[in-house]
Amino acid sequence: MVDHDELFGRLAEISNRQEWDRLSEVLTDDYVEEYPQSGEVIRGLANARAVRAEYPGTLPEESFDRASVRLAAGDEKWVMTPMFTVVNVQGSGNVGTAMFRVHYPDHSTWWVVMVYELDAGKMCRSTAFFAPLFDPPEWRAAYRESP
Repeated sequence: MVDHDELFGRLAEISNRQEWDRLSEVLTDDYVEEYPQSGEVIRGLANARAVRAEYPGTLPEESFDRASVRLAAGDEKWVMTPMFTVVNVQGSGNVGTAMFRVHYPDHSTWWVVMVYELDAGKMCRSTAFFAPLFDPPEWRAAYRESP
């Protein structure tokens, strides 16, 4: 049985250390990564490595606002890395979802939701959706709670 939290913990560690040669620990050779919002499909472990290796920059760990992350999971386990905060991982069998908060080098903060499939304990396919933080509109002020 696959421990989905452990899998994403390793992925976060690999990303944190930028040890792209270790991606084979968590991704299959025929891994497919889809980004519906841009229409991109990254096919194969070699291309997944290259996309990450060519990423233009990272952020120091001290740039995180750890207090503002609300854990949305039954297990009180979460992982911190210089760019990614893994907020929630839920999986059963060979499918799951993961939610991250991402701090980009331009200092913007985005949410990423990933739907993924596993094969032999590694990710073989994922679809990621990206959403930036935004200020709430004034017209909803009367209906919302303040943090």
